[in-house]
Amino acid sequence: MAVLYNRILTFFVCVLHLHKSLQEKVLGQTTDDFDFDGLPGAQHEFKVEIPPGIEDCFVQKVAQGANLHVSFEVLNDPEAKLDLYIKDQSGKIIVSDTETNSAQVDHDIEIQGDYHICIDNTYARFSTKLVYVYIVTFVMEEWSKYVQEVHDVNSAVVNFTTSISAVEMSIEMVKMHQSHSRMNVIKDWYLITGNQDYVYKWSVAQIVVILCCSIFQVYFVRRLFRVPNVTPMSKPRA
Repeated sequence: MAVLYNRILTFFVCVLHLHKSLQEKVLGQTTDDFDFDGLPGAQHEFKVEIPPGIEDCFVQKVAQGANLHVSFEVLNDPEAKLDLYIKDQSGKIIVSDTETNSAQVDHDIEIQGDYHICIDNTYARFSTKLVYVYIVTFVMEEWSKYVQEVHDVNSAVVNFTTSISAVEMSIEMVKMHQSHSRMNVIKDWYLITGNQDYVYKWSVAQIVVILCCSIFQVYFVRRLFRVPNVTPMSKPRA
């Protein structure tokens, strides 16, 4: 019974957590898109090949007040030189890092919208660059809320575990009480059965004794009052 109760409660908690994950806030807004990492904001990590003479851009939606962090590194050519640009909705460059093999940029976004993250390989004429790219954006307030929610969930799990342990202990005590009660019932049954046999045998013995005494008394009383029938000659009559 306790195992079934634990499984039902675990299933209920998992359903609530899945529903919350499907409707969590991404970039400060509620979305129905499934976020695999379960964290507030957005995070992308990937490798991409950029052909020579090409500028490759990626679009990332960013919430107002969020921090946008972009980093990249060329994997197949330590001497390669690439340019990194972040452009706003109008195409204006707001952050840049040029002629570098690896770069890290951070920018606080004031206007919500779609921002273009571009890596320019126009310096190369023949070689394709394999580039590792890492993009992350989050709102600090949302991240703080997320940390607090995680702390609250952990506290709730601890309280829930404590409650389940108390319930399980109570169930075990009930089982022990039931086992003790069944043992007392069996003991009483054997005692009653033994007393019944004892009373039955004693009753039969007393009945036999009473019958024997009655027969003995009747026989001797009748002998005391028995008078022989004789003639005047003091001889018994034939």
